[in-house]
Amino acid sequence: MTLGKYYCDYCDKEFQDTIAARKRHLQGIQHQRNRALWYDSINKGANPAENLTSGVCNRFVQTGLCPYGDSCKYLHPKKTKQPSNPEGPPRVVVSRSFGMSLGDLPPSLWPPPEGGYPHLPYVDWG
Repeated sequence: MTLGKYYCDYCDKEFQDTIAARKRHLQGIQHQRNRALWYDSINKGANPAENLTSGVCNRFVQTGLCPYGDSCKYLHPKKTKQPSNPEGPPRVVVSRSFGMSLGDLPPSLWPPPEGGYPHLPYVDWG
């Protein structure tokens, strides 16, 4: 008799449907986080910041990283200052790019320069 497969919608994973495997998965930290995120996403009326305890994560402020990630009970403030990159392409927002800037696109997808591309010398490939 072959065992069936169990698919977890929260984790987007599939595994053998045995009692031990299902119990191990359902008690796993990753499954519990995914399930909590799913239920939080459908709870539209609540502000996610209300669930956090008051205060800012000191480790995140000092190092920029937190070992708890999204499951940290403290607030991780967003950095408002963008680092300047003088070597990179200009961060000009293209009007029809839905908020994307040229710096986010690979060079092959940038719009052509205003004067057009320079003409390359003709080479006979014969």
